[in-house]
Amino acid sequence: MRYKYIFWDFNGTVIDDVGNALACVNDLLDRKNRPHITLNEYYNYVETPIIGFYRHILPPEELDFDEISRDYHKDYARHINETRLADGIYELLHTLKEKGVYQYIVTANQKDEVIGLLKKFDIYDCFNEVLGADNTLAESKIDRARAFFDRLAINPDDALFVGDTLHDLETANALGIDCVLVEYGHQGKKLLSEHRAFSVPSVSDVEEIIFDERIVDFHTHSTCSDGTMTPSELVLYAEKMGLSAFALTDHDSVDGIKEAMAQAEKCNIEFIPGIEFSAAEDTETHIIGLFIDPENEILLSTIKKLKDSRRRRMEDVCFKLQKLGMDITHEEALDLAGGKFVGRAHIAKLMVQKGYCETIRECFDRYIGLGKPAYSEKNELTAVEAVKSIRAAGGLAFLAHLNQTGYDAQKTEELLLSLKEAGLTGVEGYYPEYDKNHVSTYRALAEKLSLALSGGSDFHGTMKPHIEIGVGTGSLRIPYFIYENLKNISKKD
Repeated sequence: MRYKYIFWDFNGTVIDDVGNALACVNDLLDRKNRPHITLNEYYNYVETPIIGFYRHILPPEELDFDEISRDYHKDYARHINETRLADGIYELLHTLKEKGVYQYIVTANQKDEVIGLLKKFDIYDCFNEVLGADNTLAESKIDRARAFFDRLAINPDDALFVGDTLHDLETANALGIDCVLVEYGHQGKKLLSEHRAFSVPSVSDVEEIIFDERIVDFHTHSTCSDGTMTPSELVLYAEKMGLSAFALTDHDSVDGIKEAMAQAEKCNIEFIPGIEFSAAEDTETHIIGLFIDPENEILLSTIKKLKDSRRRRMEDVCFKLQKLGMDITHEEALDLAGGKFVGRAHIAKLMVQKGYCETIRECFDRYIGLGKPAYSEKNELTAVEAVKSIRAAGGLAFLAHLNQTGYDAQKTEELLLSLKEAGLTGVEGYYPEYDKNHVSTYRALAEKLSLALSGGSDFHGTMKPHIEIGVGTGSLRIPYFIYENLKNISKKD
């Protein structure tokens, strides 16, 4: 199975208690002689910490949260018979137990209360541990979950969080693990959709995701930029390696999309037309476009401008290398690239062939990377312009490999905010170079700013021999439901 560890939220996920919770809130409003709220209002107001919810329905002078919490739990006990297991959850929990999956409850509720309900519904033995609170204040569960996660040294690639609120997504992001939210819980489909979180209507949908082994890759390159496989070869290779869907995202080029699309129609693989724009910023800033119209006039105009600029830049890189004593010419790089696109990777390969460096990575780190002596500045396309061009072509726009910007969390957030105003859809939450902190930081920013997740291997064939399509350096696995989420967003946008 894909996931060895599953972390379950309790209220609104394992148990369907939204009606109970709404009744308790309206009991409180009755005692205060205030009008009831509707289910839609409840969905709009729920947040974590839960005190934020009550600020929507009570004036400041009535926000005695200790009293509110005590009364809520008394009312909840009175309405307990209105609480039931979510449809299908009993069977799924027992199936997963039989298959040896480790299951945990992560809840803001008191541990003893949760254990009592688990026993009542005959599912207590399905869980290896209950991570509950020791009070009734419904506080954030992130720290508790993270401490437990670290204590067991769980590999984030092996874990899934199933919840019903944005706080559950926030918790999953803090752990750096995949997350699926259910729409029958305490925040509902509308709010989850507005935040571009992936959500499903039912437990049966959760079950399909848990057992779904399909993987996808939204970041690959062909010979139409600096990859070493033709578009057709790349499609065939992606199918051979077991991918269910992938995107071709050549640098500043859509030349390979028609060929790749034609080949994909003959194969058992879904193809997404894409592009990767290199933006002119003060750091490495690349924007991925997915689901683009490769014949869009605005997009093609942007690409033409970039192609002219790229040639000048690559000639400048070679000139700077020559000044450093290296016999590297643009003509040689062009010949190596097959007379088409020349990128820094081609120049680096030429440098390795001539013995100036041992690896392509060394070439970038010492000579042609950002800030290095032979680097040539981009000056044609800003990141905002790249996003707008992709959106004009009907595509979704993502900030690629955020670690390469070198920005800290605050500066990354500032960049994302400026790009979101231009139409940015999301960020690459999956990338081979990310460490644990990268994953949690970037996914947390995505959740905070209501951005979607994409990702990919950045496969270049033998140009980057340590990177394999679909799996990166070996552990990358982007689940198919990420693709489903992007398809849903593409239809709405």
